[in-house]
Amino acid sequence: MKKGMLFACIFLLLALVGAANNSINDSGVNRTISTTTTVIGTTAGVDKAYQCLENQIKNKTSFSLQEAVFGTLALGARSSLTSTIDNAAGSSCWPKGACTLKDTAQVALAYARIGKNTQGIEDWILSKNGTPNDLIWYVEIDSANHEPSSCTIGYRGSSSTINIGNDMKLSGNAGSCLSISPSGYWLKVQQSCQNVQFDISCDKEFVSTLLYQKSNGGTVYVAPVTHSGASLGTTSEKVDAQCLKTGSNCDYEGTLWAAIALQRTGNDPSAYVPYLVALAPDNTRYFPSAFIYMITGGNDYYSDITQSEKQGKYWEMTATPYNRFYDTSLGLLALQGTSAGEAESAKNYLLSIQTPQGCWNNNNVRDTAFILYSGWGKAVSSTGGTGTTPLCQSAGYSCEGRFECLDGGGTVLESYQCLDSRVCCSVAVRQQTCSAKQGIICSNSQRCVGSSQEASDGSCCLGSCVETQQQEDQCTTSGGSCSLSCGTNEEESGVSCSDSSKVCCVAKTTTASSGSSLWIYILVILIIVVALGIIFRNKIRIALFKARGRGGSSAYTRPTPPSAPGTIGGFRPMRPAGFAPIRQPSPVRRAPPQRDREMDETLKKLKEMSE
Repeated sequence: MKKGMLFACIFLLLALVGAANNSINDSGVNRTISTTTTVIGTTAGVDKAYQCLENQIKNKTSFSLQEAVFGTLALGARSSLTSTIDNAAGSSCWPKGACTLKDTAQVALAYARIGKNTQGIEDWILSKNGTPNDLIWYVEIDSANHEPSSCTIGYRGSSSTINIGNDMKLSGNAGSCLSISPSGYWLKVQQSCQNVQFDISCDKEFVSTLLYQKSNGGTVYVAPVTHSGASLGTTSEKVDAQCLKTGSNCDYEGTLWAAIALQRTGNDPSAYVPYLVALAPDNTRYFPSAFIYMITGGNDYYSDITQSEKQGKYWEMTATPYNRFYDTSLGLLALQGTSAGEAESAKNYLLSIQTPQGCWNNNNVRDTAFILYSGWGKAVSSTGGTGTTPLCQSAGYSCEGRFECLDGGGTVLESYQCLDSRVCCSVAVRQQTCSAKQGIICSNSQRCVGSSQEASDGSCCLGSCVETQQQEDQCTTSGGSCSLSCGTNEEESGVSCSDSSKVCCVAKTTTASSGSSLWIYILVILIIVVALGIIFRNKIRIALFKARGRGGSSAYTRPTPPSAPGTIGGFRPMRPAGFAPIRQPSPVRRAPPQRDREMDETLKKLKEMSE
């Protein structure tokens, strides 16, 4: 009985500690995901999810802008959703009175999805164009055969001459817009001369391109296009880098969403790529590799997406401003149309954690709609609920990245829609098999260590495949993520990554988290105190009663009986022999004081309990 009481109390307090710890880890974001739901068939699970979303929207009387936008992306034109979006409009921007690039771009995607005109939205977004001050640009000129050469650079109506030495270093004076970099290999472009065209001609065969990096240093990136020139031929280089600004500052997350919205509506987003690429390490919380891959189709970003999937189930960025469902939706959106096994494993995971009604995240409308749009998108009704926008693949064309389509000799067909952010291309861009890329395809229980690329038969690992348990390095198991460099809201934790070229990044410690840890320690101490109290409860009670007695005005002592007549000090003197006994009156028996009786009874009970 006593042990049962002890274990029950300890179990209760441990449950309180666990609940507190879960609440602390969530940090205000609902990340509690049930894993008890039975996995059901894919088709049945998806149908159930769509029905759940329909029911949620039918039963709600009002919607947030996010709910209306993502609900439209998933389900198409619904009067209750489109009216919410329309009523929240400012002057071709959203929300009214506090327009943001992110919200406006998401509305553009929703309107394009249902065939509604987006020209005014596109104009508003493009009006926010600005030159990023975070980048340094260089012009690189190399002799094709690595031999000395003399080159002329013309711009703004004048020309200058520079020389390429045996070691490929530059010398000479390139004018007011260009200066030789400290390394000696490149020409630095002055900030005021961006958007100036530089015409280059050399007396030997040569190549030229643009390089860029963040203004505070770090990785140097190469522009996607390199130009080749014959001897005495000419190439042209022009810095064309843009960001989208909120006020006077570039808005990174806004530019991410606006870039894919502009691409979806037929605009070329390539001018935003250098800014997005260079500042990506500082903004990992927004999952930039997903957006950049949707724009460029670059293998590096495909690899970043597939390798950042956690436990082979979901995506969740360190210090994400959203949640696991939102980030997983971004990962699925980026991998739409690919054969990536990571996308399939994420879908299976999502189907295993649906609510009983079929939705996700406690029947959250936005998260459920975003998951369906990204993972299981389907043709939707256009504005007014009549007809559907023609599907690209149904018409015999192919959904491709804009750059991939144009590089493959195709034409972008704006009158057809893809179910993701890609464009409808007149030709199918052929992917090589993994074996042709000299890689291997990892099994479902394995992860790729090294870079990976998209192949016609799946995610192609150019490194090595290891079992998932082996891939779980100290960084991942400690709640961090491995990146080339940490963002502004992150810090290096010091634990290792399986890829030695990366560092482990965790969210910066806050005062709130320290305070939360204090509460855990307090609860643990309470457990110990209660346990000791139960074990030694009898001794504690006796001590309390004794303390209560000492705490009065005087200590209790049993009274000495008064001396009876004929006694000395209470002892009867001896009677001389031969004398008759002297009769004494019988002493009166007095009842012990009430306090004495209560104390005796209490001590007796305590003794019985302790036996």
